[in-house]
Amino acid sequence: MQTRGTAVSVKIGCGMVPLEEVVAFTYRRKTSAMVESAICAAIAIVFNLLFAYVPFMGIVLNLIMPLPLVVCGMRNGLRWSIMSGVVSTVLVAMLVNPIHALFYIGVYGVMGIVLGECMHRHLPAKKLLAYASIGALASIGINLLLALYVMGIHPIDMMFQSLDNAIPQIASSFNTGNMTPEQSAAFTAQMTEMVSMIKIILPGAMALMAPILVMINYWAARRILARTGETFPEFPPTEEWSFPPAVALAYVVSLFGIQYFQSDRTHIVFTLAANIWAICSMLLMIQGLVFIYWYLKTHGKPTGWMKVIIPVSMFISLFGLIVTYIGGYDILFDARKLRAKKYAAEKGRKAK
Repeated sequence: MQTRGTAVSVKIGCGMVPLEEVVAFTYRRKTSAMVESAICAAIAIVFNLLFAYVPFMGIVLNLIMPLPLVVCGMRNGLRWSIMSGVVSTVLVAMLVNPIHALFYIGVYGVMGIVLGECMHRHLPAKKLLAYASIGALASIGINLLLALYVMGIHPIDMMFQSLDNAIPQIASSFNTGNMTPEQSAAFTAQMTEMVSMIKIILPGAMALMAPILVMINYWAARRILARTGETFPEFPPTEEWSFPPAVALAYVVSLFGIQYFQSDRTHIVFTLAANIWAICSMLLMIQGLVFIYWYLKTHGKPTGWMKVIIPVSMFISLFGLIVTYIGGYDILFDARKLRAKKYAAEKGRKAK
């Protein structure tokens, strides 16, 4: 720092900048961050209001709820994204209800804050995915404990009660008079069985939800912030995605566990096996879809078929099972030769 007469200058880089200009720039930056944080908080509140009161909007908003906090954190840093999250949570508690606000900050808020900070630091895509997913899962656990022991609320029981209450409503909506009493009873029994299985695999579903939401919001935030000139690391090309062989082995072992304890669904081993099976099934399906995409691309076929194959595999169980087995084949036998190429590259580096 130097003083020339009454003017004070600060050395920045190779030159001297007047101190008043540095202070003015810092003040403008702070004001800009405050305005952007307030805007992001307002958008988050609007998302929550639409999620709570507009029936079909919740399906889409459930995927991008963390996005305002992600953008805020990337643009202005951790402190401002936390402030934006706290303000939006308090106002959501006042405008909707405290339970909704707790769920918002627990699931989406922490995920958005962590993901925004990871993007602010320009971490590699894989680390970003891991940190944001772990943060979201840890926050879900902490919020469940707070709801149970501080507020006296059991969110899981409330969710299960809602599922049980939905069974007769779904059955009555499908029964338009064309179903016989036997068919109606069979449909209700099928729905009851499905709901009971959903209850069992809920932990596995939460574990899968976190990385999927992180990837969706990272993709959306990259598209938005690219307009400001920001660039971020990308995930590996889709055709190079692959899971370790342990996923396929865990899938087979969990199937045996489910079959062995089928008669006692309250057993902890059945619950554990069912959750491992649910997670591995989804991973194998992703692997199968990646293999199909790779096959279409390498053989000169139109990759637009994936727009049909993905929803069909998600909603038609038989087709989904076929895709799952394709993924298992690709993992176990290295059909795309990814492991062979990696091993050859490592061997070549060692030879040098």
